[in-house]
Amino acid sequence: MLPVHLDLTNKQVLIAGGGPVAARRANALGAEPCSITVVSPHICDEMAHVIETYELNWKEKKVGAEDLKDAFFIVAATNDPVVNEWITHTAQPHQLVNCVSQSELGNVIMPKVVKAGKVTISVSTSGASPARTKQLAAAIENLLEQEDVDALDALYMERKTQQRKSR
Repeated sequence: MLPVHLDLTNKQVLIAGGGPVAARRANALGAEPCSITVVSPHICDEMAHVIETYELNWKEKKVGAEDLKDAFFIVAATNDPVVNEWITHTAQPHQLVNCVSQSELGNVIMPKVVKAGKVTISVSTSGASPARTKQLAAAIENLLEQEDVDALDALYMERKTQQRKSR
């Protein structure tokens, strides 16, 4: 797997599922400048909160092929591995798919993301252990010093100023 940081600006994102795992994915994606649709006949309280917080679209039904059609990024996070597998096989080759029940079926693994100012670090165990991924991300987060974050933010602003001057 090649780690990349994905720009979802103005992209369509589909989250199939309404349980706690789908809610965590929705929460991770909610702050991105994309259009997120959740498709699930039922949602947990956490998902309801995420939908309300980020004003996501919720289709109260089972996922169908028509729901996948326009999505750039699909998260297959239902509580049924057979449905998740169906989603991965139904998606088009150009679509990005994260399958929570069997990561090897998708073409994207969602890492744990640590953000501080302009610093973004992604941590993944390639699906081997989500719990260990969280532990590693927490350890990395503890290493980030606020003065480094502030310095990088200042360097970013300086770089943008220089880029504007060179135009």
